[in-house]
Amino acid sequence: MAALNIFITFFFFLFFFLPHITAATCPRSTCTSHSPSIRFPFRLANQQKLSNSGYLGFDLSRNNQKQTILTLPSSGDFVVQNINYKEQIVTINNPENCLPKLFLDGNYYFNLTDSPFTFLTDIRNYTFLNCSTQDGTWAASIACLSDDYYKVLLVPTPRWPTSWFPCSIISTALVPIYSLQWRDLDDVLGIHLSWNEPDCRSCEAGGLRCEFQNATSSQVQCSVSSHTGLSGSAKYGIIIGVGIPGILCTLGIGLYVCDRVGRVRDGLLHQRQSITELSTAVDQQVEPAPLVIVGLDGRTIESYPNFQLDESLELPEPDDKTCSICLCEYQPKETIRIIPDCNHYFHASCIYEWLRKNPTCPLCRNPPEGLLKL
Repeated sequence: MAALNIFITFFFFLFFFLPHITAATCPRSTCTSHSPSIRFPFRLANQQKLSNSGYLGFDLSRNNQKQTILTLPSSGDFVVQNINYKEQIVTINNPENCLPKLFLDGNYYFNLTDSPFTFLTDIRNYTFLNCSTQDGTWAASIACLSDDYYKVLLVPTPRWPTSWFPCSIISTALVPIYSLQWRDLDDVLGIHLSWNEPDCRSCEAGGLRCEFQNATSSQVQCSVSSHTGLSGSAKYGIIIGVGIPGILCTLGIGLYVCDRVGRVRDGLLHQRQSITELSTAVDQQVEPAPLVIVGLDGRTIESYPNFQLDESLELPEPDDKTCSICLCEYQPKETIRIIPDCNHYFHASCIYEWLRKNPTCPLCRNPPEGLLKL
């Protein structure tokens, strides 16, 4: 019953407390299986609760579509498509996956003020053109803004008169130069942003994890643990959460097994005592003048040679490693007592109890020489 209670305590701790330990120290996270891995300096604010798990300005969130969202203070919310930790580049797009649409009216200005990010490339003037399907064959179109009746093109704003364009002008806008890859793509590529602080490139290049030096410092360091594994605190949490209940469980099982072995041993001793008493009673009925023999006295038993086993378990008979009374194997540091008349040996405590009630050897049934002379 005690072992069962320990098992229940162990599993209760494992399933109810251990998840909270590992979640509180979770070094990385994702929103879906297709989302980028999130680790330092980024932090998924609604899952990774520790304030020192992410750098200032690198908080991410999750929307109703389970998309990873980066909020730029001066430009709004954007979906994180990819994070390159080695190059320190994050790729973002608008939730509609059509980033050119933001710049189409010419009034939108992509602003990185109050954020730790900078544009990976320059920002230049580009012109949006509305062309018929026939007029728009001279340049690639923006797939997410075009249909079967017209095409929307994005071209560098020219230095010649705009009337020279074969299509009508929609607007001009300042666009990151990398956005030229928007043209004629079904899945629109986003804008690439980079960051310089914190600088974790050396850690990533060495396959290490970047983290704060301590809970109160803003300086970062490379951790000896790989960023693909658990953090040190998470490992300690698992060791504590699993190790302590495991030790208690093992102790409970050990106590239960020892108790069962003790009960079996007592039962065997009682059974053998009953058989001996029955045999004595039968002999008393058959023999006209039976010799009543009682067990040996304690002083006689204590005079029998004994020795303590060492770690190598050197026994008089190497093949005889089990006490015939309790049926348990001999263990280091246990005391063994030998019956000198037959050289049979047993646990000192076992043979003491036996000889107090039965003067004969449990194995050969030979009585001591002193009794044979009577």
